[in-house]
Amino acid sequence: MAARLAYDGYDVALYDRSHSRIAPFQHRRRIELRGEIEGVGEFAYIGTDLATAVANRDIIIIVTTATAHRPLARQLAPCLKEGQIILLKPGRTFGALEVSRVIRAAGCTAEVIVGEANTLIYVSRVIDPGIVLIKAVKKRVLVSAVRACNTPYLLDRLRDVYPQFAPARSFLETSLGNIGARLHPAISLGNADRISSGESFDFYTSVTPPIARTLTEVDRELWILSRVLGVRSLSIKEWLHSRYSIERADLATMLRSNPGYQNIKAPTTLDHRYLWDDIPTGLVPVSEIARALGVETPTR
Repeated sequence: MAARLAYDGYDVALYDRSHSRIAPFQHRRRIELRGEIEGVGEFAYIGTDLATAVANRDIIIIVTTATAHRPLARQLAPCLKEGQIILLKPGRTFGALEVSRVIRAAGCTAEVIVGEANTLIYVSRVIDPGIVLIKAVKKRVLVSAVRACNTPYLLDRLRDVYPQFAPARSFLETSLGNIGARLHPAISLGNADRISSGESFDFYTSVTPPIARTLTEVDRELWILSRVLGVRSLSIKEWLHSRYSIERADLATMLRSNPGYQNIKAPTTLDHRYLWDDIPTGLVPVSEIARALGVETPTR
């Protein structure tokens, strides 16, 4: 994502808390793009100093696991300046709300706008240090500010950069639209034996009829909860059709036929973010809200 912005000519700084991850290309300050986008992004800064990375930046985009949102927000709080935009891309489940509250609790008094997207725009993988393969680009991504009244301004600032962005009614819609939390745990647990054995196989083509039934039931529960909350929730099948233009079919077929999902390997261990991130920070908060509202979620 950062490389694409740099490739398009924007002044971009890239921060990562892990020096080992960025060390191979830190001094070159370049990342090569392959696949759907071909080119090289050249950066103003690549490093592990967060204050340097966000200084004088109009827009701060956070792309990380949900478990990292809270500690990153605490670290970010003293670095923020008036008028900056913080966009979680994606927000996972209620990520923007959490970051907004944490930076205030950590003493940030600057007026900043915090928002979230419901998914990443790109399906991508790092294939070598400093080289990223972009497998697919989504056609539409929902975005909302924590305060819905700020969403039009947020989109106005970002639309030139990401024309795929569209307004969500609120962060409830973006958070309940966390597709990864629906897909990853069910597919991982349905293939737990294969993953535990270290077998190499394509993740999204491994959806069997029982796994597809579980995913459909999760969809149904989320649809009921969304109706209670007054927001729209796309099913996985609707999402695949609208975001990737996948021809409508049964769920397993749609997942297998998505070019962006092909050749994405499954984890080789169950100690993976698909479980330790997507379940406690994705499915559990939704289940707790459902319980408080009297909506049953036995699948979750």
